[in-house]
Amino acid sequence: MRAAVLGVLMMSVTGGALAQTAMPDQKAQLVPTGALRAAIVTIPFLAKKDASGNLSGVAPTLAEFMAKVLEVPYQPTAFGPPAAGVAAVKDGTADVTFLAPTPERVVLIDFAHAFMEMEVTLIVTGDSPIKTLADADQLGRKIVVYEKTANSEMVAKTVRHATVLFVPLFGWKKAFEMIKNGEADGYVDLRDQLVAHQSELPGSRIIAGAYGRNAMAMGYAKDKPAAAAFVKMFTDAAIKLNIVKPAITKAGIHGAVLPGI
Repeated sequence: MRAAVLGVLMMSVTGGALAQTAMPDQKAQLVPTGALRAAIVTIPFLAKKDASGNLSGVAPTLAEFMAKVLEVPYQPTAFGPPAAGVAAVKDGTADVTFLAPTPERVVLIDFAHAFMEMEVTLIVTGDSPIKTLADADQLGRKIVVYEKTANSEMVAKTVRHATVLFVPLFGWKKAFEMIKNGEADGYVDLRDQLVAHQSELPGSRIIAGAYGRNAMAMGYAKDKPAAAAFVKMFTDAAIKLNIVKPAITKAGIHGAVLPGI
């Protein structure tokens, strides 16, 4: 069935007319109101909202494409905190969202496999003796990371000797202050976000390489196996139909790649 749905998707796109590809039970579970209600979390590497309230980015691109494939209206709603987007899907006020599938989130909703992966690395001051990620993982070093996030999960798996300090999600300014005050030696985040905020730490350096990559995936409600099957097939199709890569390029995301590359 996966191959059949992908084939129909490809025929629909190349033929210039998107056709309905979901089975009736899949569509009933995924869009019970007859419209695709997308919880779009406005994290810059996923989505941005302009002054008029219009959403752009990888997540809105995928959501809008899914609505076209399903031949249903597209109803996006912007959310600030990721937890709010997850809650909307869990409570049934949204059908899908787009986030990193952290352990805390997968307890609440289900996720497909990744549509995009984001490099996680380290920023240090310009005069820091740290030149590599290995240099940072030494006794006596202190590195900062967001608490209870995919980043902190990755650091927990890869950092063995340095002391890990935590700041709340989106607390990058606090992390930079800790570095400036000598309370920390570096700060771990997605490469894209380090580039975006680097000017706030003048003269700083972003270390080459990565601790790993964080997956970004489409989330949907639990206990909906038919919807889950379609979302997973759709993720494969969006990658193979070259929907994701141009969206990454257009958004100017640093350190983002397709899964497995």
